[in-house]
Amino acid sequence: MSSRGARIKLALEARAVRKQHALASALGVHESAITRWKEDGAMSLDNAVALCRELDLSADWLLLGIGHMDQHRERDEIEPVYTELFDILSPGAAAALMKFIKLIA
Repeated sequence: MSSRGARIKLALEARAVRKQHALASALGVHESAITRWKEDGAMSLDNAVALCRELDLSADWLLLGIGHMDQHRERDEIEPVYTELFDILSPGAAAALMKFIKLIA
């Protein structure tokens, strides 16, 4: 996705958010704020974090376009004993390792 607004639209669709009013209420913002965000309008970091929590999104994906919207869940799939080893890998090596693990699982 090329823009934050496009990623927000994709996330709303993927999470089956049909009522923007309900999401706005959960986030403590006006419905027009969500409309602005979808059009790449200004968004505070606090609101971005709240949106990520509410929709269970990767903040890296939402804010920077890195990875995919569910990438934050992948770490939970790795055995805790391997976490330290995983942390020393470069992002590219970590992504390749995750692909490999999913391939052989």
